[in-house]
Amino acid sequence: MKSLFGSLSKANQFASIERNLINSVTLIFGAFLFMVFLSVDLGLDDWVEDQFDQAMLNKANYLKSQIRVADHHVEFLADERFMPEYAESDDPHFFQLWRDETTIKRSESLAQYPHVDLLKPDVQLGRDRIVDIVMPNGDMGRATLSYFVPESSDDEILPVALTIYESSTGLERLVWVVDGLLIGSFILAMMLMRYVTKNVIRRGLEPLEKLNQDLKTLHSSEQPAAGELELPEQVVEEIEPIRKELNRYIRSNRTLINNEKRITADIAHELKTPLAEMITLSEVYIRYPQDERISKTYQHDMLAIAKRMKAIVENLLLLQKTSSIAMNTEWQLLSIKNVFGQVKHDLMFKYPDIDQRLVASSCADEFFSADRFSIETILKNLIDNALYYSPHESLVTLGWSEVDDDYQLSISNALVQSITEEQLAKLTLPLFQIDAARTSNERFGLGLSIISNICRQQGYTLSFIQPDTMTLTVNIAIPKEVPLLQHHNV
Repeated sequence: MKSLFGSLSKANQFASIERNLINSVTLIFGAFLFMVFLSVDLGLDDWVEDQFDQAMLNKANYLKSQIRVADHHVEFLADERFMPEYAESDDPHFFQLWRDETTIKRSESLAQYPHVDLLKPDVQLGRDRIVDIVMPNGDMGRATLSYFVPESSDDEILPVALTIYESSTGLERLVWVVDGLLIGSFILAMMLMRYVTKNVIRRGLEPLEKLNQDLKTLHSSEQPAAGELELPEQVVEEIEPIRKELNRYIRSNRTLINNEKRITADIAHELKTPLAEMITLSEVYIRYPQDERISKTYQHDMLAIAKRMKAIVENLLLLQKTSSIAMNTEWQLLSIKNVFGQVKHDLMFKYPDIDQRLVASSCADEFFSADRFSIETILKNLIDNALYYSPHESLVTLGWSEVDDDYQLSISNALVQSITEEQLAKLTLPLFQIDAARTSNERFGLGLSIISNICRQQGYTLSFIQPDTMTLTVNIAIPKEVPLLQHHNV
């Protein structure tokens, strides 16, 4: 039982678009219908009461027309046989006529109440007034109070007062019937409107439900064309952007998975080779421990293999570091000349002729705001690649300039072999190497991947240009930033 209530409470925690839309539309139209029905109800009640009051005034006017003044006397000319409502006992009407304080005429229905007088009018001459009263029989009713001058053959003025009582039970019953009909109509209209709204909204949400079902039935596939949401027969304007974004995410996710698979295979290949070399060397050394040709170089060979594995691991860790959003950066004012000189000094042990081969153009002592680690890593990898993959004794050109709102860093070098457009597009992929069968023991295909990650983290723009088939230029656009620190050499 507890699990049932727990599951229900958890289900109620989720918001529902369908339920919210139905409730919102029902609430809005319900409020509108309520105001309409309330206005109709009030209008009908007022109209029924006005008709009742008008009927009482008509009866009063009829009785007034039956009163005459002749020979200084007030006469009541109406024949009560034709006014049964003033004689019956089931739904009696009452009237009483006064001249000053004297009662001239009482209806037959008042014969049952000889000691009861109706409410004497206290109104201005020529005026009528309708008030709520309690009738002699105890029912609730209304009274018409009139004070007027009846017709006279000799124009004699003798004001008289007339009071008519009529039960309002029928009026109240009619008002209740009207109210009940309106309330029932309102409830029926609300139920019908909610039913129609629910069906319309559910029909409108069918494309979203179909999209959800397509996602549920979507299976991973190795085929490039499979595993995407198909175009529906009827394209829905609001759903189509979602479908396109989902397909874009599926494609990018598949590409990411394929890249991860490739990187995993490449890492295994890169580490498998030195491990196999270490095992082979160790087995040969154990089998022929007295062979000087093996024992003499064994330690150096093992150290070289270990250093190579260390370099692979360090580059992989650096790749991971630069791809993390939590990468720490410290922006400061840097001198491009100072940074370039430091990188050049760090690479001198690998390229003793770097002073002759590396040519810097427009690298004045100019300051810019950037992260030192990022800039040094970019420069070191770009210059290292340019020197390694260019013909021996060829020149590598490094340029620094201002273009609009950016600093432009460019490095150009000649190529030993041409690069295809497909290879150019894959240069920033981790562990991608143009070298056939990965014969290089020094290059691991991680440098440009690290540079690409840093550029993405720092907001730099990385691009590759081939002025000709045997020349490659790498451009990096570094946005200008307003330095927050004091101007100083770093």
